[in-house]
Amino acid sequence: MRLDSITLEILRNYLQGAVEEMAYVVERTAYTTFVKETADFTCGLLNPSGEFFAYPVELGVASFGGISYAATLEAVGPLEPGDVVVTNDPYGSAAAATHLPDIHLIRPIFWDGRLVAYGAGFLHSSDVGGMVPASISPRASEIFQEGLRMPPKKLFVRGEVNHDILDVMLANCRIPEQNWGDLQALVAGLTTGERRVHALIRRFGADTVDKSMDDLIDYAARKVEALIRTMPEGRYEFSDYIEDDVVTDIPIRLKVALTIRDGEIHLDFTGSDVQVGSALNVPTAGRVHPFMSIALVNYFVTRDRTIPLNAGVLRRVRMTLPEGSVVNPKFPAACGVRYATVMRIYDTVLGALARAVPAHIPAASGGQGCMVALSLPDPEAGRRHVTVIEPMIGGGGGRPGRDGVDGCDASLGFLKTTPAETLEAEVPIVVRRFHLIPDSAGPGTFRGGFAVRLDFQVFRPEGIVTARGMERLRFAPWGVAGGTAGATGSVLLNPGAANERPLTKIDVLALEPGDVLSVRTPGGGGHGDRWVRAPAHVVADVASGLVTRNHARDAYGVVIDADGVDEAATVALRARGRGAAVETPFDFGAARCEHERRWPAALQDAFIALLMSLPAPYRAYVRRALYGRVDALARQRAVTVDDLGRLWQALRGTIGLT
Repeated sequence: MRLDSITLEILRNYLQGAVEEMAYVVERTAYTTFVKETADFTCGLLNPSGEFFAYPVELGVASFGGISYAATLEAVGPLEPGDVVVTNDPYGSAAAATHLPDIHLIRPIFWDGRLVAYGAGFLHSSDVGGMVPASISPRASEIFQEGLRMPPKKLFVRGEVNHDILDVMLANCRIPEQNWGDLQALVAGLTTGERRVHALIRRFGADTVDKSMDDLIDYAARKVEALIRTMPEGRYEFSDYIEDDVVTDIPIRLKVALTIRDGEIHLDFTGSDVQVGSALNVPTAGRVHPFMSIALVNYFVTRDRTIPLNAGVLRRVRMTLPEGSVVNPKFPAACGVRYATVMRIYDTVLGALARAVPAHIPAASGGQGCMVALSLPDPEAGRRHVTVIEPMIGGGGGRPGRDGVDGCDASLGFLKTTPAETLEAEVPIVVRRFHLIPDSAGPGTFRGGFAVRLDFQVFRPEGIVTARGMERLRFAPWGVAGGTAGATGSVLLNPGAANERPLTKIDVLALEPGDVLSVRTPGGGGHGDRWVRAPAHVVADVASGLVTRNHARDAYGVVIDADGVDEAATVALRARGRGAAVETPFDFGAARCEHERRWPAALQDAFIALLMSLPAPYRAYVRRALYGRVDALARQRAVTVDDLGRLWQALRGTIGLT
């Protein structure tokens, strides 16, 4: 029997306030810039089964609400009051943790000797050891290279610090004081949650509070099911790409088939690439995982804002995640840059939704969440200081009825920019530029969001920059419903100087004193026919300095002279533009279209199916060797699936496969 709706709503609001207070405590007491300013953390309340029943919506990371800690809790065994479990191991936690810098803590909540709930959350540590400062290198080929890996263990035992664990953690990172300060902030947040649950039990009773957990999860599930039943049943496919796998220039394909039927959604990722020998793999343990469905969750909670964010949001979602693929890698695959792939998974699911419910879906956002980290020597401490400078995020996709949000990607909207004043106070750098990039938004009836440019200068010697997650420098963020793709990103060293040099994606970059690094993110794709965008909106963008007059003319057909809009010239130019326009649901940009000309969908399906059929140790080699042979032939003529078979037969004998 469920609680009555009034009592449940009272408890829901109280619990929402409780988890928000937990998050405020973490944000206000954390040590590192990336937690206290950028807000890469979360905390909430779990039921005794290890699922979130209360989760903050606008504080910290919004995409972990469907995480299950059941396997983590099972691995650590029975807990007592005052215990705190720690883990950052994606493989030991069944993908509750998804890369090593995310350190997760779980604190049991007891009442009269009975376990009633848990407080749980994570924070992103700016360094957990590993092969590079800030720990994460896209070139890591095994998780052992990415830092200290902690299977689920007790960091606190009955309220006392377990120094056997803590000492090992702090001895294996570059910023021990900051890491310990952040962990204590998270413990304080979980303790706050315990106090709030106790207060709720004193008011309503333990049985009522216990019942509310299941009822809140069930309420979210029923609301989601009702929404799914309004969507047209069918199967909708879409593909997108990480533009290379770091060790080669071969794109990583991500494919989904979204099936809507009988109040459920099935996401089938069959046809996605095999796991790669770099840090772009996404650990999921083959289970329903929130990282694979952020676009779905955003759709649900946007269409029905009464849906609470908890484990129930994914109760009506099923997933097929092929083992050994990039979306379900086998141990010990590296996964430090997994969120770059998650962002492209977001775009992939979003594209499938755009086929299913086109009236409600925006264009692709910039699709980049590049965390620019700087390591500098600290003369006083005698070691290197590591700071995440900024999350460099592209513009949002144009929306049905509204422009995209500038400098904000829907899948990373929870991350905040760090004020330049804070950066310069905490890190010996000078921020030379930090602004939106003119003409970077994808044109449309509703344009995409503008991209962001950050230029910063270092003065100390031996500066090292890492910049994981740099994407969309080749394949543009797609436009939809007649909208145009957004601008791609770029990187420059010493822009405007005599020694200016364009860079490719940054792995580890050494800076000299006086160097200026300029990072420019991608712009969001446009939504709708650009030739019918309201001229007043174009004029407003020109007046703000975000669209040049030439771009207004070329992209929108709006001719602006000294007196304003030249109406006659605009009408004539737009008529010619609309006459030459090609009506397609998506605009993928020239680079992706050229790739798919050489590699059509059927050929990619056959290629990936072949790789998945091979013994795991052969897949990476065959992927490189066979891709090169197919691509060389594709530059001469169209390649068929039969051609692929013949090329494979010629290759397999050279590697001893029968």
